[in-house]
Formats: sequence, C-alpha cells, structure tokens
Amino acid sequence: MRSRPERMSLVKAGFVLGFASLAAALPVGCSDDGSLPGATFDGGSGGGGGFGGVATGPCDTGDSRKCGIELAKHGDIVSCYVGTQTCSAGTWGECGEGSEVMKSISAPPGVGPASSPMNSLSGCPNNPCDPYCQNSNNDAGANADGGGQPIYTWQGGNIGSVPPGLVNKGIVQPCSGGLDCQFNMYCWHPSTTAACSHSKCETGGKLGWDCDPCVKEICKTSPSCCTYPETVATGGSCSHSLCSTGTKLAKGCDLAGEDCVTQICNSAGLAGCCQGNGIKWTAACVAAVSSVCGMSCPLSPAGTWTAACVNKVDSVCDAVCGTGSPPPEEGKCKEWIPGETDPNCAGVDLAVDVPCSGNIPVCNHGQAAAPAGIRLIHYPANSGGIPTCTPDQTHPQMYECFTTQPIPPGQCTTALQYWDGSAWVAGCDKLVGNREIMINPQVQTGKPTPVGYAGYVNECSCKDNWSIYSGGSCGLPTCGSDSQTAQFKKPNFLVMMDRTQSMLNSGIWAPAVAGLTGYFSAAGSAGVGIALEFFAVTNGGVFGDGCAPGNCNAVPCSNPMVPLGLLPGNAGGFAATLITALANGNPAGAGGSGYGTRIYPALDGALQWATAKLNTTPTERFDVILMTDGDPTDCNTSQANNAALAAAAYSAKGIKTYVIALPGSSLGFLNAIAAAGGTTSAINTTAGNMSNDMQAALNAITQGALSCQFAVPAINLYDPNDVTMTYTPSVGASVGLTKRANLAACNGNVNDGWYFDNNAAPTMIKLCAKSCTTAGNDSGSKVDVILGCPKSAGSAVQTIPYQSQCPAGTKPQWNFFAYDSTTPNTSTIDFRVRAADTQAGLASATWKPIATAQSTPTDTQVCALSPPAGSCPKDLFATLGNPDQKRAWLELEVTLTAGGGGSPVLNSFNATYSCPPSE
Repeated sequence: MRSRPERMSLVKAGFVLGFASLAAALPVGCSDDGSLPGATFDGGSGGGGGFGGVATGPCDTGDSRKCGIELAKHGDIVSCYVGTQTCSAGTWGECGEGSEVMKSISAPPGVGPASSPMNSLSGCPNNPCDPYCQNSNNDAGANADGGGQPIYTWQGGNIGSVPPGLVNKGIVQPCSGGLDCQFNMYCWHPSTTAACSHSKCETGGKLGWDCDPCVKEICKTSPSCCTYPETVATGGSCSHSLCSTGTKLAKGCDLAGEDCVTQICNSAGLAGCCQGNGIKWTAACVAAVSSVCGMSCPLSPAGTWTAACVNKVDSVCDAVCGTGSPPPEEGKCKEWIPGETDPNCAGVDLAVDVPCSGNIPVCNHGQAAAPAGIRLIHYPANSGGIPTCTPDQTHPQMYECFTTQPIPPGQCTTALQYWDGSAWVAGCDKLVGNREIMINPQVQTGKPTPVGYAGYVNECSCKDNWSIYSGGSCGLPTCGSDSQTAQFKKPNFLVMMDRTQSMLNSGIWAPAVAGLTGYFSAAGSAGVGIALEFFAVTNGGVFGDGCAPGNCNAVPCSNPMVPLGLLPGNAGGFAATLITALANGNPAGAGGSGYGTRIYPALDGALQWATAKLNTTPTERFDVILMTDGDPTDCNTSQANNAALAAAAYSAKGIKTYVIALPGSSLGFLNAIAAAGGTTSAINTTAGNMSNDMQAALNAITQGALSCQFAVPAINLYDPNDVTMTYTPSVGASVGLTKRANLAACNGNVNDGWYFDNNAAPTMIKLCAKSCTTAGNDSGSKVDVILGCPKSAGSAVQTIPYQSQCPAGTKPQWNFFAYDSTTPNTSTIDFRVRAADTQAGLASATWKPIATAQSTPTDTQVCALSPPAGSCPKDLFATLGNPDQKRAWLELEVTLTAGGGGSPVLNSFNATYSCPPSE
C-alpha cells in the first residue's frame, strides 16, 4: 500500500499572530517510499482564475470562505484545487485565489480531520474536495492576541468628516512650508515656486528674497542667503537704497515691513536715521545694514544659497527637504505617525489631530515631554485664524480649554478641561458646529490666568498648531493612512529620437531600433501611451511637417510623426505602426539626416506637446524621452539653456524629461537636462549591449512612472502584521489587496496583491506586477495603505491538536515540519511538539522543542518544505522519538514573542506524515 503524507497549514491574522484558520488538511500527493512530496507540488497551476462547480447560495456581501474543487480523479487519487470564495451582491463568487493544486488520495468513509466538524467525506460524492460539503467552515476556532492590545488609546476622528472647503484652509498642496499642513501633518519635500532660480532645498546662487513664501521667511532670519533690490522697497515706499546716504527712511518701508530700516532706527544712537529733515540716513545708518541687519552692501552681491540656508527650510519653515539633485518636490502634507517624533526638535512641538465628537487630540512631536495645562482656543470656522502663529484673540466667540496631563514625545492626549466661572469641567466649552482650533497660542494679555495654566510653551515650531472640529465618529489612531495614498495616472511619453547621420555612421541606429522594437512588442509594455518623433527631418511624406530640418523652429517638433497611441503588448496594431516609423526613419533615407544635432528645438517641441496634452487631459501623465548620440551642434547649444527648457516644464507642470544617452553623447551635458527635468541623471547605454540597454532603459522609465511602491516608517512605529491595502478604481467599488510573502509569491495569483521588500526589516511596500499595471492603466484610481499601530508587548501562545488520518491497515508515522515566518528585530517564534494515542492523552505528554524562528543572530525565519537540506525541514520523526513518532495525535505549540519593537508573524506551517502498513 502507498504511504500517505498529510499537510496542515496555519495562516496569520492580526498582531502577533491571531490564528484565524486551520486548513482542511486535504490529503496531498506522496511517493511510494513515504518521502517528502514538497518538491513535486505544482504551486503555479492554482492561480489561474475561478473554477465552476462551487455552490453559490445566499450569503452576506463581503464575507469570504474556503472552497475546494475536484479537478480530476485517477484511480484512488483525487486532484483538488483549494481556494477562497468571496460574497458579492448576496451570492458566492467563483473559487479563486488558490494556493496550489494538491494531489491527494481520496479518503474512505469515516476518515476526516478530527479537529474540525468535517469528520467524513462520505457526504461528498459529487465533490470530495469541497470543505463545505458537510456544512463545515473548517475554522479551528482558535484566536490569540497574546496581549496584543493597541498601545495608543486616545480617540480621534477622520479628515473625511471635515467639509472639503474647511480642509482646504488647513492643507495646501503642493506645500511650501509648515503653514500649509495642519491637522497634525508636516510638509514633506516642499515645493519651490517657479520664481526662484533653483530649489530652496539645494545649494546654489542666492535666492530672491520674495520668490517663495518659505524663502521670504528665511531671508528675514538670514539675509545673507538672499538677494534684494537696491531700493529694498515695495510700492516705492523707501525713497532710496539702504546702502546709500540720503534723506531719512520711514520705518517699515523695506521688505514689505520685514524690516531692516525699523531695526536700525530702533537701535541705540540711530533713531535719527528715521527722524528730522535733510541728510539723515548717514554713513552710520548704511554701516548698520551690516552690523544690525546682517546684510551686505551692495544688497545684491554674488553669493550662494549655502547648506546653512537649506537647513533653514526645516528650522524656519518647518518642512522636510528631500535628497538628490534636483531634490524631489512633491509638496506632500504627511501625517505624523503615533510614536513618531521630529529628530530635529529637542524640545516640544505641539499639534492638533483631527477631532471627533467630544474629543480633541493634542499631540507632541518633540523630543521632550509637554507639560500639563497647555491652553487651547477655538473659534467659529471661517473666522480667519487658521493657520497663523499669532491669531486674533479678541473674537467674541472664542473659547478656551486646557490639557490636564503631560504629553510624552510622540503621543497625544484628549484630556481637556475648561473653567465655567466657578469650577473646572471636563472637556472643551462650546465645541459645537464647525470650529477652528489652535493649541498653545501666545499668552492673552488682560485676561486672568486660570489655575494650573502652564503659560505659553516654547515650541520648535508654531506653524502646525491648527485643526478644525466638525464632529464625526471617534476611533483609535492608525499609524499611517491618508499620508500613504497613491493616485494613479495613465503614463504617456513622447519619444524624441535622434536620426542624424552620426547614428548611422557609428553603427548604433540598428541596435537602437532593435531595442525600441523589442520594447514596443513586449507584453509588459501594454497600457503605456507612446508618441514618436525624430529630429532632424524635413517636412512632407512620412515625416509630417518636419522637426528642425533647416531652422530652429520648435513648433513642428510638437507634432509627432506617430501620434499618441496605446501599446497593445504585441507586434501588431499600434506597435506595428511604431515599428514601421522606425524603418522609415533610417538616416540612410531622405528627410534631413544631413542637418546638425538640434536638441534645443526638438526638446522644446516635445515639451510643448506634453504641456498641451496635459492641459486637455489632466487625469493622465505626459512626459518626454529624449534619445541622442551627441551634443547639440546647431541652434541653441548652451547647456544651461537646454536644461532650462526641462526645468521650466517640470516646475510649472510636473512634466519630466528622461534622457537616454546613446554612445557618442556627452553625459555631463545630458545629465544637466535630466536633472533639471526631474529625473536626476541620463540613462547611459553601451555600444556592445545597445539593444538590451535600450529596452531596459525604456522599461525602467515607463514602469517607474507608476506609483507602485510606498515607503514605510521604522518598524517600531507600526505593526507589520496589521497592514491594509485597498485599491479603488476610477469607477466601481474598492477592493482589498492581499499580502504576498515576496515577489515570487505574486506570480500566478489572480488578484495579485502586495509584498514587503524585506520581511525582516521592511522599508517599502510594493505592489505586485498585475496590481501595479491594473492601477496604472486606470487614470484616477488610487491605492490606500493603512498601517495598524504597534501592540503591547508580550508572548502569544497557541496550541493546535491534530489527528492523523490513516485508513484501516495502516498506522501514522510523523515525518517533517516546515514553516514560513517574519520575525523583525529581536522577536521570535518558538515551536514545540508532543504526541499521544488520544487527544486526552496530549495533556500529560512531554513537550519537545523542534525549532525557533528568528532574524538574528542566525536568520531562521523560513524553514522550507523541500527535499531535506541542512537543518530543514525539521525531522518530526527524530524529534518525537520512539514510540511518539507513530502515535495518532500530534499537538503543536507556537509561542510568538515581540522584541525590539518588532512583532512576529507566522505566515504558514506544514507538518507531514505517512500511513505505512501497520506491523
């Protein structure tokens, strides 16, 4: 008789594994000698869509359940597909999301997993694989949170409950600085307005004092960072330059009142600079421009916006710069995560999270604890207070309350009280309707100080102290939600390709065309919009109206030879049109190949095309891909001027310029264009591997245009076992995305999903390829990520009894144990086993340790179920010893222990046994 291995599986749910379900343990394939069958599993064949033959009776929409389908029967072998059904519109859907196809021996009547209600397959003549044929849900019914309770217990609201018009008063995106981001948010990768000559987050020439709101603030505190007009006047209110002697100057006449003249005239011995008649702005007044104001005369000298100036973006503007050249400038208002603090704030930094009915969460993101007794004020909405640091406190409907507890770094409190004239009352007075709220305003003069009031608390920044109350339901905080939302836009590109004679002479035309042809024909390119233009070409025939053939006119270059179309992912249709255009564009033919390399009009025209397309279709993305083998030889050859074209389009419209540097080009020249166009540097290609390099470059560019990855914070700031990803199409209902163990686990799954870049120490959440493509091809769709907060420390212990299922005449023999886990930081999972002849006998059996999963000092997080190699899979037979290795019942104990801020999760485990003939 054949031996008969069995497999049991456990899947994760929640923090520190809540054991949600125990697989039905359908019999799996085996060899004649009872060896481990894991290497013969066909895991890929189970993910190809739903199958028929599954009951579709009434159900509650959104519920899910296990399902099984008989695929084939050969003698005593039944092939089963095991998956999941989801209820939609009151009806069970198809059986999909299968983990694998398992080949199994059909069980005789009376045999079934004793740990579940399904004790017999005899009632399943039509489908012995269906786990519901005996009205069983196959849930083990075991749950354990191991003390995994939320460590943050304050209640707050959701910004979706605040009217959009009021939200817009507190969130301005792209943000320039901290004042643009209220509701317990901060400005991440701030934008710089186009009036500035470069990003305020990178060094360079001095910036104009009023080119950007944040720059203007920096110039007030560090005038040496900035340039000023010689009159330093607005509206002509200063009668002459501060750097030249002359008549008196009026206080506040310069810098819109921001306000070197006032500083000088208020200084000892210099009051006469602003008083009397005649020559009163003397040499002493001019000298004070340097000694008092810190500015140098003349007021617009050559100089640089230094690293110290860049650092002021954080300390003065309360914004976090990105890195790179140029630095990213998404201008995103990001939510503070519970537990997160500002590493640059050694003191207190207060904010107000989104309130809810009866609760105002007051938070502290500094490194020092905030004292109790901090004052909070609130006005009717639209009172004009938000978001200044110095609100008007004379409003007749302004009310106040005070915090009653200290606020530790990274935490919030909703403990508030107000004085009703005779006693302290819990809560905040007159909190009705829509209210603008500010924490820690400056001390209000002329008003009695309540008992317990801490006074004004010095903060690292007062720019993020506002929120808006609008009622709404309350709930525990999450550790990242709306700050982790990706809006998807369909990507479109104009490929602007050099076809000058040098492309032919150097032998790179043919391999470049081969690379483009391969990309246009590849299945992975489906859904990308492409337009194609060459430079230089004459007008007429297949070349359209030409692109800088004998002049420097950019307009014809904005009208591509091949208008925008959608790649079908094969060599037919639109791809064939592009490939034909490549053949027609050969420089050996007619059409202007004798002209010089005119990059400036070609790039200018391409960016004009992208701008026009974006203006008419703002729900999609339009970028430019420039390919050339040389530096410009004609028209405008200035590196700065060519880069300025890309910079202007990127700054004004977010249009990116990608550059593919073909052999013969100057990387220095092309890197400047790419950097100015928001893509950091040109992509270099080599003559020896031209075709592959070209195709790889195009893949990197077009796939990178999709927002298919999400940065996650330090692992101690969220629970990696409590991550929810939701995809919302532009039309239709939202759907949840499934977590996969890794990239390889994405392949073959119907609905794809997401995975961590590193399960032990994740830095990114990445969408699987299918999910990324689906979202990217649906303009207006979005993916939301919600990170659950860490849970309290402690160990979770779960025991799972399991009965072997051997036919008459056979006896069980326990073989191997394997598992897949994630144990970040110093967390661990310990496994023990014991065996007995009866379930009752397990209680007195001896536990025997079999494995420990950990990431350090030795990484044992995964112990695969594959042909034995090294210490895996674990040998149950040897661990149990005689006679336990042949007993009918096995019990597994799993102990999950958090450590170092990390929470372990057991993704799955497998145990096998055989049923050899009894002696």
